[in-house]
Amino acid sequence: VSLMLKTKYIIGFFLILMMLPILTIFSYLFVPSTEIWEHLIENLLNTYLYNTGFLVFWVMFFTFIIGVSCAWLVTMYNFPGKNIFRWLLVFPIAIPTYVSAFIYAGLFEPSGILFDMTEQFFGMGASLYKTIGMRNIYGAVFILTICLYPYVYLLCYSAFNQQSYCAFEVGRSMGFTNTECFLKIGLPLARPGVIAGLSFVVMETLAEYGTMDYYGVSTFTTGIFRTWFGFGDENSSLHLASILLTFVFIVMIVERYSRGNSQYFHTSQVMRNIRQKNLFGFESFCAFLWCFIIISLATLIPIFQLLVWFLDTYSSIFKESYFQLIWNTTWIAGISSLIIVLISVYFCYLDRSLKSIFTNFSLKVLSLGYSIPGVVIAIGIMTPIAFFDELQTVLTNDKPFFYLSGSFIALILAYAIRFSTISLKTNESGLNKIKENIDLTARSYGFSKISILRKIHAPMMKVTIITSLILVFVDIVKELPATLIMRPFNFNTLAVNIYELASAEQLSYIASPALTLIIIGLIPVIILIRKTVGDEREQY
Repeated sequence: VSLMLKTKYIIGFFLILMMLPILTIFSYLFVPSTEIWEHLIENLLNTYLYNTGFLVFWVMFFTFIIGVSCAWLVTMYNFPGKNIFRWLLVFPIAIPTYVSAFIYAGLFEPSGILFDMTEQFFGMGASLYKTIGMRNIYGAVFILTICLYPYVYLLCYSAFNQQSYCAFEVGRSMGFTNTECFLKIGLPLARPGVIAGLSFVVMETLAEYGTMDYYGVSTFTTGIFRTWFGFGDENSSLHLASILLTFVFIVMIVERYSRGNSQYFHTSQVMRNIRQKNLFGFESFCAFLWCFIIISLATLIPIFQLLVWFLDTYSSIFKESYFQLIWNTTWIAGISSLIIVLISVYFCYLDRSLKSIFTNFSLKVLSLGYSIPGVVIAIGIMTPIAFFDELQTVLTNDKPFFYLSGSFIALILAYAIRFSTISLKTNESGLNKIKENIDLTARSYGFSKISILRKIHAPMMKVTIITSLILVFVDIVKELPATLIMRPFNFNTLAVNIYELASAEQLSYIASPALTLIIIGLIPVIILIRKTVGDEREQY
């Protein structure tokens, strides 16, 4: 009983830490508003609401069109380049959204390849610069679309690929055309995957900061940042954060409700692989062109522009400051991901062994972090930490024993709240593959729970643990808003350095850190490809 009680105390402690930003933000709803909040309501709140709604709607619409259409084409049809397209379509996940935003902003400026080509061949570089402007809400929609459609594509590809050909045979026997088979059979069966993919897109859109700030689009993320650091009004920024957090929770509830009430099953006893139709002539050309355009816009053009800039600025990689950036990024991401994964494995095993309502509920609460925007987590942590530092000052009548504000502890805590979801879900899936009979057998030999986890489960889950470690590491490396706000003084990472260079309009110099970031980001993409796109269908 005492061991169970200690376990609950440990879980409760981590639960409070993970819930800290949410509790802090909603507690400030009871704090009186300030004059700045009145100013925000009268002049800016409607702009935040309109811009956020506009972005969410159109990004959802375009990612749905691109993700579903590309997944359907590469699953159901054979055409030139299909086998290459099916994995290249995943690659935009490796490019952080803010990096794509900086690159496309630079494409039409004097240092960009489009400006150079237009000026060289037509002498119209200046006209292009004046005519086409990326730094607006329409440019933000474009950037978010080409960066986020892989969420929909991956889940739809898996859904289409797992559908039995028997269902389509029945449809064709009823006289359905290919379009009708897609609309009445394929799409409804893939609905849970589509909804899950779109919910990821919406949450990433709500959380995006770098693109919105650079393109001058006023949304809740930029509003929270400006209100806190521009106006110096903690209360008003937390009020804005509570509205944004409410939107996030609404998206989560809608997504879960949609999945719970829309379930589709294969009633056929035979699972037959999809028979891919060969496309010829104009149809084949259109399928090839559509996939090629998407890949070019999302991957090829940005990478080519970065390589052009890199050739002009490659000397920067030999500077000591560049190696310091790589070291800072590597060690903070490495330590943070290791802590997150160790805690996640322990919690998942507790949930498996105890099977109590409390541990199961705690695990679900701990899994909320990834849906919360980084800027919200950052200010939700900074407020109680600043209060703790002030409390130390009052109690000691001098300086605090240890400043938590601007410390690595605070930064790692922010990462743990934001990215523990990835590790929890991955390790929970790995544990579920181990039969419980193994636990019972080990206990009969006198093994303690920790010994079972360390000597039996950990070796069996080695691949799963390494995968979760890599996924968390890469997401931390790419994280911008939380790192930008929570980092210690004079501590820069690759993501922060890219942001600062772009803000200083030194776009060509982002090439080296951006390419490094993309190469690191390719690691989880390869894992995703092997688990989804690269897997061969099982024969039944």
